[in-house]
Amino acid sequence: MRPLTGFTLLFVAVAFTGCLSEDDGDETPPSTFDMFAGNGGGGVPGAGGVPGAGGQPPACEDVDRDGYQSATCNPDPNAGGGDCDDFNNTVFPGAAENCALDRDGDCDGQPAARDPACQAPCADADGDGYQSAACNADRATGGDCADDDPTVHPGMTEVCGNDKDDDCRGGDTPCVADCVDADQDGFGDGSGCLGPDCDDRTAVVNPWQSEVCGDAVDQDCDGVDLECPEDCEDADRDGFGRGDGCIASDCNDGDPSINPAAREIPGDGLDQDCDGADLVLREGCEDRDQDGYGPSAACIAGDCDDTNPRVHRDRAEICGNGVDDDCMGGDRPCVRREEGLCVDTDDDGFGPGDCPRGSLDCDNLDPRVNPDAEETCNGKDDNCNGQIDECPLQNQVCETGRCVGQAGAPCEDDRDCALEANLRCNPRSRQCRVTEGQACNVSADCEAGAECLVLLDCDAEQRRCYRGKGGVCDADCDCGPDLLCHADNQRCVECNDGADCAGEGPRDTCTGGGYCAETRTVGGAGRDARYDFYRRLVACWDAFLDSPEVHACDILLVDRLLEIEGAPSDGFGPLEVEYANDSPCDEEALTTAGFSADDVAVLNEIFGGCSDFNLNRINVWWTDRMVPGGIWCLFYAPDKAGFGFPVDRRQALVVERCDVSIIE
Repeated sequence: MRPLTGFTLLFVAVAFTGCLSEDDGDETPPSTFDMFAGNGGGGVPGAGGVPGAGGQPPACEDVDRDGYQSATCNPDPNAGGGDCDDFNNTVFPGAAENCALDRDGDCDGQPAARDPACQAPCADADGDGYQSAACNADRATGGDCADDDPTVHPGMTEVCGNDKDDDCRGGDTPCVADCVDADQDGFGDGSGCLGPDCDDRTAVVNPWQSEVCGDAVDQDCDGVDLECPEDCEDADRDGFGRGDGCIASDCNDGDPSINPAAREIPGDGLDQDCDGADLVLREGCEDRDQDGYGPSAACIAGDCDDTNPRVHRDRAEICGNGVDDDCMGGDRPCVRREEGLCVDTDDDGFGPGDCPRGSLDCDNLDPRVNPDAEETCNGKDDNCNGQIDECPLQNQVCETGRCVGQAGAPCEDDRDCALEANLRCNPRSRQCRVTEGQACNVSADCEAGAECLVLLDCDAEQRRCYRGKGGVCDADCDCGPDLLCHADNQRCVECNDGADCAGEGPRDTCTGGGYCAETRTVGGAGRDARYDFYRRLVACWDAFLDSPEVHACDILLVDRLLEIEGAPSDGFGPLEVEYANDSPCDEEALTTAGFSADDVAVLNEIFGGCSDFNLNRINVWWTDRMVPGGIWCLFYAPDKAGFGFPVDRRQALVVERCDVSIIE
């Protein structure tokens, strides 16, 4: 795949520049790490002062970098101060008061219960029938997480990869290829899924969800319903609240999706995991689970499980849940100090009675065995949780003295995987998978795009992982059924010449890259070339939507292009479409040109909702300008990887050279 052209980069720059006001400046959003690093914020140089801002103290900090300095040293909101909670970037002067929380969110001196902003009738600003979640959390009549958008509210169908929390259940759902996922929550059956789903009928049940106690539903797929703890004041029944029996304290006891064990949704203005701030993702961080932690230097820190946003460094460790929440080497059992003389024979702080670190010690003769010890593969219950040699991460097993991953286990390199089982660390999914050509049991063991098959012509006795379309190959037997290894590109493809496309109907031409496609002329005979192009986009989208494979729809012969007023006329590129936004998005003009209501809806989806240009939402891309006399191919891609999109897990249409062999 070629890099973006200078023209395209200019287009992106222009598009994004247009989104900034003259006061936006050039600062990048702070990360959660920066907020707590003690190095000032909000563009504060040196010791954190803001020179010339109303004479405020030069050393006054903005710790959470929300633009307002702490009220303890700068009480004036008009001079960049007045922050009544400088460790929470969702609390500052002028913030929207969240009437559902017991706090002073806008720093006006009034907690939400007495704030005048919360005394007025609860708003339904967008008129969708659901009041704002800020003052009405009841999802029957309220719970609207975006009260300025009528297409977002409880009960809406969640659309994966559109950068929206359509159903107000906690963030956008990622789109995944090679995954049978009936409820579209990213979890299901297949090598491309985020993981297995214990109930694929509802998107509110999967391993990333928060548990509600005593409702006979296993929301987080750990195998059991959470028992409601005794001696715990817990209004939202998530196990967190006030009292000795609670798992831990809760920063919002009115919402079960907010507690120290909850998944943090970045950039939504809420503090789901009770760490004192909303998560701001760092640009350039390779972070599959979107928790801010990952393998690249741009991330806040490393992540021991980049497939689970509820597991990472700096997170609260929840005792007794069987999960290594903080990546510090395993779960910790819940222990309490009891009355009576402490009996601590091995001097590790644990033992029966009133010992300083708790009353539980399953081996009071070995200081290396206690509730704070790290579990190792040694045949002992090192951490006294009642289990022997359990491993801290999902799908790991103890083998030959160490924890190694089975298929689907998180990994950083091959050493984390069971090499004897042909498992290697897939760099894209960061999961242990069987590589192509190796023995397997089921397709879910293989890398995304590969299938576990018995091919009679290649190996009549052994199931192996055979690569799907676009997979790297050396010979035809590296590829799955009905695929060939391209002689020049070493990729699994549909064809090597036109004869291989026989029986494909109109798609009877083999492109140089090995795809069967139909030849189409764009423009000519007095037709509007743009509308010809849009019709091909709609047809390609409708034909292959949700397919896990790359497909070539058409070989486009560009005969002529109509000039768009005010835009360059020497070709047809992304800038022209954006400049003449009424062209693919004007329902009246499209209807007049013969497009059906369904066609218009598809174009709206392809062009990202036809709102302000946003690379997170647009689902069509081409890097070279289409000019008369040129030949291009229209591809359907199951995800956007490799085309400059900031989100790469959603299907897209791509116009590219016809000789490419794979879109990835």
